[in-house]
Amino acid sequence: MKDAFLDLSGYRQPLRALMYEKLIWMHLFGINLARERTFGAIRGQEFTYHQNGNIRAILGVIGFLVIIEGVAIDFFVATKSTRIAIVMGILHALMFLYTVALMRASSQRPVLVTSAGILIRTALLYCTWLPIASITSVAYIDHEVDRQAKPKALWCALGDQPNICILLSKAEVAILPFGLSRLPSEVYLYLDKPLEFVKAVETLQSSLQTLT
Repeated sequence: MKDAFLDLSGYRQPLRALMYEKLIWMHLFGINLARERTFGAIRGQEFTYHQNGNIRAILGVIGFLVIIEGVAIDFFVATKSTRIAIVMGILHALMFLYTVALMRASSQRPVLVTSAGILIRTALLYCTWLPIASITSVAYIDHEVDRQAKPKALWCALGDQPNICILLSKAEVAILPFGLSRLPSEVYLYLDKPLEFVKAVETLQSSLQTLT
């Protein structure tokens, strides 16, 4: 696993959290992002999710609320304790920077379809590597899915209804914010061009079946 996000899985939780913080600052300031569009030395077919989706709008609203609520709360707290107000002001500033990093990462980290599998990424929120051998099916969906009925699913759509469903023959490791991890057996995501994505994966599966 050569994606910087997935590399976190090889470390214990406290260190994964610190390395995740490093990724945040990398995306915030645009440091060493050329590798984010590849999987190791392999450049795959890119599929975006920020152009037609609502992820940036949702993050923008969150960032705006952080500023407005942060200023209001800080002014109120400052009347009681200046030190606490300073600490809370720093925390609100960090929350805002994190939101900006997520917005930037939404365009810097597309989903990749490579000859070996699919690299699923949603900004810095979700990341999982799906080897082609573990993919049972990939389907376009145009209806709402009951999330409560899918406890083992990973929902990679922020602010949008998923339009792609990927079923797996075995659970794969998924990395979440601050190095947390899950083992989903289904992955739901939103893509700007879902039908092209399904076709690309089916073509890849067909070519591998022909070789075997």
